Amino acid sequence: MVSSLFAHGGNGAGLDDLLKPDATAGVDPEQRVVYFGISWDRYLAIDKKLVDDRSIPQLYFLDGQLEIMTVSNEHERIKKMIGGFLEDYFLDAGIEIVTRGQATIRLPLKEAGAEPDDSWCIGEEKEFPDLVLEIALTSGGIDKLEIYRRFKVPEVWFWRRNHLEIFALNSSGAYSKLQKSRLLRSLDISLLERCLAIHSWQQARQTFRAGLTKSK
Repeated sequence: MVSSLFAHGGNGAGLDDLLKPDATAGVDPEQRVVYFGISWDRYLAIDKKLVDDRSIPQLYFLDGQLEIMTVSNEHERIKKMIGGFLEDYFLDAGIEIVTRGQATIRLPLKEAGAEPDDSWCIGEEKEFPDLVLEIALTSGGIDKLEIYRRFKVPEVWFWRRNHLEIFALNSSGAYSKLQKSRLLRSLDISLLERCLAIHSWQQARQTFRAGLTKSK
């Protein structure tokens, strides 16, 4: 009976298809699986085991929930493009940074762990990054903002539905959604979004750099 629910019947979709997370139309999505009731020690053991064998699934942990995510080509393209734009911006603005990339961050007492898509410390190296980037081509998964709140990450960016969403930690310790970055105040977010729509790497970088020069 249960197995028949997952079978394709006629022209209708099977339950396995219906349970897949929503993705932006025309976009190659990530694949996410969330497990519940996972202890901190078991999370560490899973991470250690995957290090030896994995091709790069990312792990996120929050209060006994473990998310394992594999990324798509489009996910990686967007991540690399945004990272490249920010490198150009940092250099042009004379901002010193320490790149943290996808380095794992963990807090055992806070029951939180993450492998962000990209991350940076502004000015000097710190225990946790100042800015985190997450590419979200599908919905669902663990609450990433709650994870980063526990690390007191000042700013978290999500690329979602072809737009950049910016969340900054406020004085009450919660995240507020903003239109512009507090850390990178002179960054033209609309320029970044327009350049991300250009699929030619060379043309996108040239357009972004030209936009930086024009804004001076």
